[in-house]
Amino acid sequence: MAEAIETKQEAKPNIVARTGRGLVNVGKDAGRLGVTTVRGYWSGFAYAFKGAKFVYLKNPALIRIWMWPILITLTCFVLVTFGIFYWHDDLLALAWARPTGEAWYVSWLLVPLWWLVRVLFLLLLLFLGIVVIYMLSSLFAAPFNDLLSEEVELLYKGKESPKFSWNRFLGGLALTLRLELGKQAVFWIVMGPTFIISLLIPVVGQIIYVVFGYLFTIVFFAVDYTDWPLARRGRGVRARLRLVRKYKARMLGLGTAVWLLLFIPVVGLFFMPAAVAGGTLLVLDMEDNGELDDALKS
Repeated sequence: MAEAIETKQEAKPNIVARTGRGLVNVGKDAGRLGVTTVRGYWSGFAYAFKGAKFVYLKNPALIRIWMWPILITLTCFVLVTFGIFYWHDDLLALAWARPTGEAWYVSWLLVPLWWLVRVLFLLLLLFLGIVVIYMLSSLFAAPFNDLLSEEVELLYKGKESPKFSWNRFLGGLALTLRLELGKQAVFWIVMGPTFIISLLIPVVGQIIYVVFGYLFTIVFFAVDYTDWPLARRGRGVRARLRLVRKYKARMLGLGTAVWLLLFIPVVGLFFMPAAVAGGTLLVLDMEDNGELDDALKS
């Protein structure tokens, strides 16, 4: 009986020691995972700026490709803005012309109200114009971004770029536009209902929209700006989603950097070529390290 009690007393310290070592190991594993996640995130984040350095500083001649979507977008912005300021009164008059008359309530009530509606209507038109231009700019830029990504890959690998061919460019134009329309459709199909929820459910709806909208957008950008090099390798949607799942920290870092800079007025327009180059360089480095095939096999 005494021996059994002694055995139990000896076992208790052993159990405590094993539990302590287990907790320490769990803590170490969690710490290593945390460090790896942070490193991966900032590594992906940095690729957006590596792309900027590659496009703007190391290979300024690439401006022959990326300047066109910027010029087209700026031209559309100027034309739309001019048209809104020139015709907004005529459009408003279709619903409500400026009040006239000598009654006191016309000059003291209706005219000030009309001016308020006029200003709000102008702001609404400008907002809608910017949204439309933003949506169309991705379509304008898609074929040029595809061409830019290909040029970045060739330069990065030290290969000579083929001579520009209108036949080759136009041949891939229809496919590129179709893919871009598909991506835009997916984005708005997901984000549209979320936006409606934010309008219908006070506070909670806005929180859901902000949190979910941010997470979905950075994942969307991560997939979108690695699209061109992966498409050239025949990788479909499932393969790209597996890449995000396998290297989520790195991909989310890239998506976050793109999200932060694309939504800065003016800066975002000029940052798009850097985002294209950054996503392309990320895929190329992952391919050289064997990570790309490893992710797509898992």
